[in-house]
Amino acid sequence: MRSFQTVPEIDLSPLSSDSEEGLQKVAREVKEIFTSIGFAYLVNHQISHRDMDAIFSASKFFHSLPLEEKMKIKQNKSFRGYVPIIPTKKEGYGHNNQNDAFVITYEVPEDHPDFINGIYLAGPNQWPTGMFEFKQMVCEYRDHMLNLAAKLVKVFSIALNLGSNGLDKFFYNPTYVLRLQHYPQQPPIIPEKLYGLAPHTDYGLFTILTQDGVDGLEVKRENGEWLNVPSKPNSLILNSGDTIKRWSNNIFKSNPHRVVNRSGRERFSIPFFFEPNMHTTIQVLDNFINENCPAKYNPIKYGDYLVDRLQGDFGPLSDL
Repeated sequence: MRSFQTVPEIDLSPLSSDSEEGLQKVAREVKEIFTSIGFAYLVNHQISHRDMDAIFSASKFFHSLPLEEKMKIKQNKSFRGYVPIIPTKKEGYGHNNQNDAFVITYEVPEDHPDFINGIYLAGPNQWPTGMFEFKQMVCEYRDHMLNLAAKLVKVFSIALNLGSNGLDKFFYNPTYVLRLQHYPQQPPIIPEKLYGLAPHTDYGLFTILTQDGVDGLEVKRENGEWLNVPSKPNSLILNSGDTIKRWSNNIFKSNPHRVVNRSGRERFSIPFFFEPNMHTTIQVLDNFINENCPAKYNPIKYGDYLVDRLQGDFGPLSDL
């Protein structure tokens, strides 16, 4: 396994033609990188400067609103809406995570069985009143992320030796979360374990992150060192999550990462978390099991897994 000293780049231009050759080329890079460091810069991703500028403008506009206005759509039991600075529930981290966010996820209408039965965080998104242009910009960016994610699912499917359509059954009506994340300016000397975002791993298949030019993201390497992931113009960051780690019996990585805002400025980032359908079962894939390497994880419905993880990180969802 190759050891990366810095976060590598993946050129996505071979995907623009939708050719099998292009998918295979990118999949080879994905396999090498995501069985090692688990983080990569994406270049030539076809998300325009205009679209990236627009989503950051929308985020900065929202976060500039008075707190009382944002609190009108405070995050509800469906995990949608405005998330003020809240304490982390992770053991050993005594400070609040120094960030707040506006969150949308996959839309669930009120007549959906999951909403009626009160399961799997089902519900409609919350939007600030009268801000049509804001909603339009957020939804347009979400659609760009979904289009890119659909291509990357094929790439990861090939990297898992399943063929380009092998993961499709897990991603009909996928679970996704889009966060407009804001990190306030922190003091010049930051107390120990005062994080913008405490060390954690992501839950799903992968996360696509857009940064605003202010550094702060760090990934933990295999040797325990924290590696800076600086913002690079015209790039996105892709990291793999716990779902692919489970599917691959720990062959693919889901490395811990954190945010420490040492910049002396506000920081904005926009993560897009892409995850399986809530009702699909995730379990170790057959091609990663043999008599010398049994399955390290039991099968679990993704919705149950996600709720368990959220409650572990944020406490009882009934407290929202």
